[in-house]
Amino acid sequence: MSTVMNRRRFLAGAAVSAAGLNAADTKGKLLMPSDEPDELGFRLMWYNPVEPLDAASYRLRIRGLVEKPASLPLAQLRSLPQESQNSRMKCVQCWSSRTVWGGFRFGRLTEMVKPLRGAKAVRIECADKWYEYFAFEELLKPRVLMALDMAGKPLAGRHGAPLRLIDPARYGYKSAKLVTAIEFVAEGRGSMACDLGPYYSPGGEIKSGYDHPLDLGANVRRKISGGEITEY
Repeated sequence: MSTVMNRRRFLAGAAVSAAGLNAADTKGKLLMPSDEPDELGFRLMWYNPVEPLDAASYRLRIRGLVEKPASLPLAQLRSLPQESQNSRMKCVQCWSSRTVWGGFRFGRLTEMVKPLRGAKAVRIECADKWYEYFAFEELLKPRVLMALDMAGKPLAGRHGAPLRLIDPARYGYKSAKLVTAIEFVAEGRGSMACDLGPYYSPGGEIKSGYDHPLDLGANVRRKISGGEITEY
């Protein structure tokens, strides 16, 4: 059992009921982890339980090595050219699930803020105090998406609303949720997961091995070759 999951389970308390998960999107309720897959086949993982973010007051702060720092409300993010992709998110704990994600490409943000020449990496900060680093060019890859929607609906709080990252070639811990700030920096420093335990790699690339696709059934087991899962 990983250090991260032990911490999450400790923070979750003795149990999280189905009713509690449904209430997680209600103001005043905490977003809590659960090993029980939801209706889309996703388990719920959090670093620190927090309340869902308020969409009306939400701002994505973009700062650091940029010409034009920005604070963008949700309506402005939704005004960017939107795209969708069907992709599977693979957790380092060996499960996965597939859905259609909707949102915008990271390059739309760089067009607005104009990173300086010295900006070689990006730090992504989240409301639950999680963070991730990426090399600048990694976020510009065509399958990386800044997601606002999931399965044809706006992201639910329990899935990281109003904004999360989706990188289907990397384990789910790199797909940061509840994104509140993006900072352009001179160099990256890996992943918060690596600060908590040796089980995680800084880059988070999916390795060859086996997967349990929960959207295909509780007892399904598939072999994978590594990288984005495209076979099923």
